[in-house]
Amino acid sequence: MQKNLKKLYAIGFLSLLLALLFTVNPLNSKTTYAATATQSGTTTGYTNVRSGASTASRVLATYAPYTHVTIYARVNGQIVWGGNPVWYRISAYNASPLYVYSGLVSIGSTNVGAGKVVIINRTTQWAYFYENGRQVRNAPVTTGQPGLETPLGVYHVFVKLSPTTFYSPWPKGSPYWYAPTHINYALEFKEGGYFLHDSWWRSVYGPGTNVYHHDPVFGWITGSHGCVNMSYSVAQWLYSWAPIGTTVKIVA
Repeated sequence: MQKNLKKLYAIGFLSLLLALLFTVNPLNSKTTYAATATQSGTTTGYTNVRSGASTASRVLATYAPYTHVTIYARVNGQIVWGGNPVWYRISAYNASPLYVYSGLVSIGSTNVGAGKVVIINRTTQWAYFYENGRQVRNAPVTTGQPGLETPLGVYHVFVKLSPTTFYSPWPKGSPYWYAPTHINYALEFKEGGYFLHDSWWRSVYGPGTNVYHHDPVFGWITGSHGCVNMSYSVAQWLYSWAPIGTTVKIVA
């Protein structure tokens, strides 16, 4: 009799516990858990929207400069430049995840910082020029070819040369060797010979020009050796506009 009572008490307790669990958090509930937006921001240039917090994640969309985004969460992911690992989730938690790199979003405004800033986007092969947070110009460019990609990061112009001659650091016989090359306007932003400069041997710039492609004037060519190439007119303007110390951001 006593054993039966204990069993009944145990069964009753378990039933009560299960009832409470289903009342508080029913398994068949259709409740959604949309996150409350924390902040809003604006893209500072063309910005890839990815499925994860890494440049290896699939690109789902590309936002134009000054696109408004709602930030639902901050997550640590791949460091793209400047030692910054933060990515923004711009979709609610009950929707498919969408992420953008925080370095390409200005919180609450379109500012990218004080002073003059050059942003080079390797994916779009495009340059954006800002002064005190306002975009003053943008232009197509060509960055480093596969194997010699323009390094991601935040740099500053520390040498300006006009004119100058570039000499190949690779010996003859190397697939990367090139003959001494005249350059009209060159701004070095990273040690090791990484410049923003004009390139008379190209007639087109922009998406797809950092890989093997057909130039309508010069035939089959590929991307640069790591520098950022641009047209003569853009390089001439940049040389006059950007002083020593100008920030250069190379983004994925």
